[in-house]
This record gives sequence, C-alpha cells and structure tokens, in this order.
Amino acid sequence: MSNQVFNKTNVFIALQYLSARKKQSFLATIGVLLGVTTFIVMINFMTGVNDFLDDAVFNGSPDIIVSKKTNTELKNNSLVPSNYIENGERINMFLANHENVQSFAQQIISPAILISDTKQFPGSINGVFPDQEQTVVDLERRLIVGEGFSSLLNENTILLGISLAKRLEISVGDTIKMILPNGKNQALKVSGIFSFGITTIDNVRTYVSASTLRNLLGNENGITNIHIKLKDRNNVNLKEDLIKKIDTITTEDWKDSNKTIVIGNKVRDILTWSVSFALLLVAGFGIYNILNITVIQKRKDIAVLKTIGYSSNDIVFIFLIQSLIIGVLGAFFGGILGYVISYMISTTPLDTSDFIIVDTYPINFRMSYYILGFLFGVLTTIVSGYFPSRKASKVDPVTIIRGI
Repeated sequence: MSNQVFNKTNVFIALQYLSARKKQSFLATIGVLLGVTTFIVMINFMTGVNDFLDDAVFNGSPDIIVSKKTNTELKNNSLVPSNYIENGERINMFLANHENVQSFAQQIISPAILISDTKQFPGSINGVFPDQEQTVVDLERRLIVGEGFSSLLNENTILLGISLAKRLEISVGDTIKMILPNGKNQALKVSGIFSFGITTIDNVRTYVSASTLRNLLGNENGITNIHIKLKDRNNVNLKEDLIKKIDTITTEDWKDSNKTIVIGNKVRDILTWSVSFALLLVAGFGIYNILNITVIQKRKDIAVLKTIGYSSNDIVFIFLIQSLIIGVLGAFFGGILGYVISYMISTTPLDTSDFIIVDTYPINFRMSYYILGFLFGVLTTIVSGYFPSRKASKVDPVTIIRGI
C-alpha cells in the first residue's frame, strides 16, 4: 500500500462505507443539519433583538449626559432650585479638544403639558439646536413623517414621537398648545413625527427649537443638558475628567441609564451561544455513535484491509473522510435551511402591545454567523469521527481473523 494516505482508493472505500449504510449516513447528516440550522436561527434572532435594542436605545441616545448637580441654593431666605448648567463655554471648549469626543449638543429640557383638540398629556420638551443634535442622534432617519430635521424646527413648530402623536390624536399639520411649568404657553404646529422604536421614548419625547423654549422660560442663554457622543463608547473616562475640572456638574453614561438592557443583552448572549453550541455538540455525539457502530460492524473489513497492507493512518483517513462528508453536507444544507427559516421569521408580524414599535421580528443576517455555524458543524463532526477512526486503526487483524 502506498505511504500516501490521501488517495483515490481510500476515498472510494470511504464512499462505499457511506453508501452501504445509507440510513445511518442520512441520519447523521440530518443531525448536523438540524444542529447548524438551530444555531444559525438562534444566533440570527437573538443578535437581531440585541441590535434592534442597541439601535433604538443606545444609538438613539447620547453616550454621556452632562447636567447640573442636583442641589439647592439658599438665596434671599428661600430655596431656589436651579438646573441650568454653569460654565457652559468652559465645558464646550473641553469637549471640543477631547480626543474621545465625536460630537456634542446642548439642550434645554423642560416638562410640559401638551393639549390637542381632544386630549392632553404630559411630555418632555427638548429644546435643541438642530445642527448640533443631528450629529449626536441621527434623527433624520428616524423621521417617519416629514423630511429634513433641521428645516422642520423653527420658532413655531414641534416634532413629536409617534406614540405621543397617537395618544394626542394629531398628525402633521395640526396645532397643539404647550403649557410650561411657569404658566407660559404657546401654540405650535406639528411639522414632523419620529420613532425611536421604543414606546418609553416615543411616548414622551418632543423636539422644539431651543430659542423657542428659552424665550418661554425667560432664559436666553440657559442650557440644562449637554449630550455627548463618544468615538469609543466603552471608554467613559470622560465622566471623571469633566467632574474633576468642573465640580458643579454631574454626569451619567449609557451604561448607568440602561442597566436593565445592558444586563439583558449579556444574559441573552450567554444563553444563545451556550444553547447553540450545545446543540452542535449533541449532533456531534450522534455522529460519534453512528461511526462507532460502523467501526464495530466493519471490524472484519478492517482486518482484511490491514492484512493486505493498509496502515493505521489509512484506516483513520477512511473513517475521517466519512465524517467530513457528513459534516460538510449537513453544515451546508443547515446553513441554507437556517437562512430560509430566519427569513420567514423576519417577515412574521410581531404584536408587541406598544412596548416596542416594530412590525416584524428583528433578525440579523450577518454572514459571519453562517460561516461560524458551517465551520463549527464540520469541526464537530471531524472530532466526533476521529475517536472511532482511531479505535478502528488499532484493531488487531489476527484476533479478528481467528474469530471468524
């Protein structure tokens, strides 16, 4: 026998063993197919949910929020709460020169009562500078009615979240009245409706021009918040740097304000990867059992092969090539079936009872997951096939022949 393990004869024998036991080979392939399919569907779905929440919450909000430290000052024998940030120019200069700051925007935020012709609800009024705000939160793509975020905001207009607009029973072109805590009010025309996809945001948030809100509050230069977008979101050391330089402010990062979602993402990731890999391992054990039975049933054939000059490496190769073929076929068709099922899920209507605003189940069709599922499916079958093949290579032909 040739010293070369990879040759046509060895491949032919491996194929003959596979075709001789079609049912077992088919079941082993189905096992890999189902394992890879389930892996891909679960990964696509769970990461799709995480990406949707990240886009709606994290990408739809600043990475760091700067506000006035919550304390009260005793002035003229009365407690006067003040939420306007001091040293605004100093903060702006610091942020403009910081290497990890991508962009920042000033805001003046106030609670208000919004009154339409039929309804009235409380809301959070965000007085913004449109050009600044667009660099922190991409509001342009979140507009579902209206075009041009900057052009939609002027002295007499307002943008509403879709959930709030539905509650107020208004649409673009209608007029609502805004009443502030100081008693001042103004009629505003609804120029656009946006959606972040999370009802807790779309149910209360509105945007007006900062100059409009400043005039109504009687503070022409006041700001209550500075929203910051970081280049590296995971590096929030900017918080400590700001507080060290200016002790009259407080900061909150995206991890602090979204702890529940951050923890939920981690738990889902752990469960998804654990269950998915466990399914592939179960499929691998199934292949191991099938190939192990094949080895036992082919002991006489193995003995004959070894007596005519086949080496232990040849025997290992013959059985490994069987597991490789099963793994490649199962992983390939598992990837296709995983894509089909994922696509069907992505077109399935989803009723979220207004908790989140999404029409269908969020699915992530990332190519890297298909490649990972294919590679892991093939690797599992190769490892599962190695131990039976190694066992087969150690068969003593003399002992078997004596028992015939």
